[in-house]
Amino acid sequence: MIELEPQKPGTLKTTTIIPSALQALERLSWNYWWSWSSDGAGVYRDLDADLWDQVEHNPHALLAQVSQYRLAEMAADPVYRDRVQRLADQFDAYMNQPVRNPTTAPGSSSISAEKPVAYFCAEYGVHNSLPLYSGGLGVLAGDHLKSASDLGLPLVAVGLLYRYGYFRQRLDRLGWQEEFYGETDPTKLPLEQIKDADAKPLEIEVLIRERSCARRCGAQISGASRCICSTQTLRQMKKPIDG
Repeated sequence: MIELEPQKPGTLKTTTIIPSALQALERLSWNYWWSWSSDGAGVYRDLDADLWDQVEHNPHALLAQVSQYRLAEMAADPVYRDRVQRLADQFDAYMNQPVRNPTTAPGSSSISAEKPVAYFCAEYGVHNSLPLYSGGLGVLAGDHLKSASDLGLPLVAVGLLYRYGYFRQRLDRLGWQEEFYGETDPTKLPLEQIKDADAKPLEIEVLIRERSCARRCGAQISGASRCICSTQTLRQMKKPIDG
């Protein structure tokens, strides 16, 4: 059995013990490949269907909250164990595929793993548990990442990790619709902080309307593609926000 390691960047601080037969679930949860594989969502859902809905299809939150009894019960199920192993084998084969070096036009720079395509977008609809999008264009951008990953194309996506993602809707006592926002907790997402050569958090300066804003970078793996998202640090902007 393994314990979810609280010292790993982004790993939930939990005492959950995952049986050896199911420990691939924790490893797979760090890569959104599971979200478009044939049985990825089904494997996590069947671990605890009610809890899966409560955590809004977030594997990290699921593994942190599922009961030890349920883990032991599913680890004793040979059919479920085989599904987990099959999914892990498919993932390993997927990630071991060679990266393609697509042919480029004469005179243009070559594309390789060392010099990948840089894809900039304000939102990426990779999965609903990653609140980085709000509509169809974001879903399209997410599909571009998945397609590039499936094709083995070297691509790095650059975007924003929003502090507040989707809003939720509910009815008040009078029957009026109201919305509320929940703050995104990066520790509950498969994110790793990018560090520089000195092992310090990597920060970049972005100039917005003559204001310098410090951004801290984190990376999220999407299949074989890589998505780098920047978040605003606690350090204040160098100029106040204009009226």
